[in-house]
Amino acid sequence: MTVTIKDVAREAGVATSTVSRTLKDSPLISENTKVKVRQAMQKLGYTPNFAAQNLANKSTRTIGVILPVGTMGNPAQNPLFLEMIQEIGVVCNEQKYMISLATGKTMAELKDSVRLMHQRKLVDGFILLYSEAKDPIRKFLHDEKIPYALLGKPDVYENETIYIDNDNRLSGKSAADCLIQHGHQRIGYVGLTPSQVVDKERYKGYSDALRDAKLTVHPELYFETPTDFMAFQEFLEETKPTGLVVGDDRLALRVLQYLQLDKYKVPDDISLISFNNSVFATLSHPFLTTIDIHVQELARQAAALLIRHIHEPSALLPKMIVPHEVIERETVMQVQD
Repeated sequence: MTVTIKDVAREAGVATSTVSRTLKDSPLISENTKVKVRQAMQKLGYTPNFAAQNLANKSTRTIGVILPVGTMGNPAQNPLFLEMIQEIGVVCNEQKYMISLATGKTMAELKDSVRLMHQRKLVDGFILLYSEAKDPIRKFLHDEKIPYALLGKPDVYENETIYIDNDNRLSGKSAADCLIQHGHQRIGYVGLTPSQVVDKERYKGYSDALRDAKLTVHPELYFETPTDFMAFQEFLEETKPTGLVVGDDRLALRVLQYLQLDKYKVPDDISLISFNNSVFATLSHPFLTTIDIHVQELARQAAALLIRHIHEPSALLPKMIVPHEVIERETVMQVQD
């Protein structure tokens, strides 16, 4: 026979409303009474019907997590996204929330997934694990007034968005400064994709550092199309760089492999510094010198701030900047005179 809230109230010798408030951890109920009610629940094997509670409260206690589409890098192949999801899950578990993933092979497919989750009232809000310029997903969330948090800096609606980010312009400057401090003067930048806001900000920081040092700022290079590879090869031959700032650790491994196939030694001929301090940084030798963006803290704060906003919708929308640090390993060396 199913144990009900009335059975728990009878066993604990309290009113059913007291049991209900104990389930919500109400401050109106004393700790002694809460202990007594919880002991009765355990004795009777009572399991709260969260679905019924959520229906009554018009809440799903579920957070939707939106992953980027394949054109922004396959999330299934990037452990950074898995790490973010894990940390969001930790916070949600602590707050008695669940998570539900929204994915899609194209932007249209992803938008349909997000719209369906919202229309069917499957989630209370969303966390976007990426920041993309002119993003139709974020426009939909904004227009429909759906609670959401953004991992990264927004290109629009900044004052109307909960976002958690690093100072990416400063981190880009820190990366270039690291190379400059090791005596490098011919420094290039290899970016992720032209549409990613984070990449634009890091390139600005790279440019700031080189201008401050009175060095030549080179156009951003990419590693996606045959034309990109030709431009990169021309840059190597004409500029003869001694250092490269690379958009993230995963891309840095591809650049490293390309350089090695072209008979360049890293860091002897060309030094590399990248971003994220992910598992890729220590997958193969030489280990990558990289910028640690503290992705675990970014993800935890995104979940915590969104849940707080769901419970306090009239409060000001918070923004948070998480510090970064340079992790020096094996791919940056002092330039020899």
